[in-house]
Amino acid sequence: AWNPAWIGPLEPDDLSDLFHEPVDTEAVYEEAIGLWSQSAGKPLVERTLEFYTNIYLPEDILTKTDRASMMVSLESRAPFLDNHVVDFVRKLPTNLKIRHGRQKYLFKQAVKDLLPAETVVRRKQGFGIPLLGWLEQMSLNTKSLADAKMDPHCIERMWKHHQEGKRDRRLFLWCCHMLSRMPLALDHC
Repeated sequence: AWNPAWIGPLEPDDLSDLFHEPVDTEAVYEEAIGLWSQSAGKPLVERTLEFYTNIYLPEDILTKTDRASMMVSLESRAPFLDNHVVDFVRKLPTNLKIRHGRQKYLFKQAVKDLLPAETVVRRKQGFGIPLLGWLEQMSLNTKSLADAKMDPHCIERMWKHHQEGKRDRRLFLWCCHMLSRMPLALDHC
């Protein structure tokens, strides 16, 4: 369960505090644990890549990209997710994907004469949103979150700890903000 817990907005203990009841970690992460179990016997790198390909990519990254591009009537493409490219990369041995801690080894070797050296060797960079700035300017509607059976005092405590720099809660707070702006979704909780 470490992969989904690592990318999730809250740890299982925090979920228990938020809902005032014990949280069954295996139930929360059932899909991820099932996928991890199905790939038993494969090397750790392959299992992790499979997890990210089947859960994190479609349920998080691609969903956000799709929504953001649709919002501005932009058609987004992910050329490295072409079925032929993905099938090819899945068949590669691990040492051609990661070598001596260097990720995307084969890809970087293939493009090293086509791109500037600083581009090939630089670390991976995401396209993050300015979430910290947004959080400084927003307020949470804890009333609507209480309707979803979440403890508003727990949310306010996490908000305060985040503002004081005690704990980085930006992913959770962003999820709360988005959820509080979706009253129709809360009616079904």
